[in-house]
Amino acid sequence: MLDEEIKKAIRESVSEASQPETVANRLIKWLEEMSKQNLSETDKSERLDLVYDAINIDKLEMNNED
Repeated sequence: MLDEEIKKAIRESVSEASQPETVANRLIKWLEEMSKQNLSETDKSERLDLVYDAINIDKLEMNNED
């Protein structure tokens, strides 16, 4: 289980990057699952893909242009 301060920092960072809340939720879930030692590399990769799928690239590119 992740420390609440780490979760809070993830949520704040995601918000500052104008990303949807699902990105934070998936990052937190991914990190929690990664801390379990019995996940296969395939499982880890699939969970990370879910995080990538939630990220809004267009918003990130617009923020970088400002």
